Amino acid sequence: MNRKQMPYKVNEEAIEHAKYRAKIAIREVAHPTEQHRTYFLHKHWISAIATMVIIGGIFGFVKLTHKIFHPTPRIEQLISEMQTAPDEIIYDLSVDRNYYSEEDNTLQPI
Repeated sequence: MNRKQMPYKVNEEAIEHAKYRAKIAIREVAHPTEQHRTYFLHKHWISAIATMVIIGGIFGFVKLTHKIFHPTPRIEQLISEMQTAPDEIIYDLSVDRNYYSEEDNTLQPI
């Protein structure tokens, strides 16, 4: 086989085109254009947002299953509601409790 002749047939234009594309790719990596930078930033922002959505979905799912399978006891719900309730509501509840407890504790003749 002759050393000057290639074992496969490739057009001279194809080789030149491949060299040109390789040069352009190297230049783009060394000095990225604005379009390439924008694409690069968009790609990273989209992946960051997708990651946040996936992690948020996982935490939401865990919280939902915990709430379903381990419900909060009613007394703990009442305590948490009382901690955030305004003073007027707490006063009304305590007055009502005292009023109704007196009615329940008095003996009524039959």
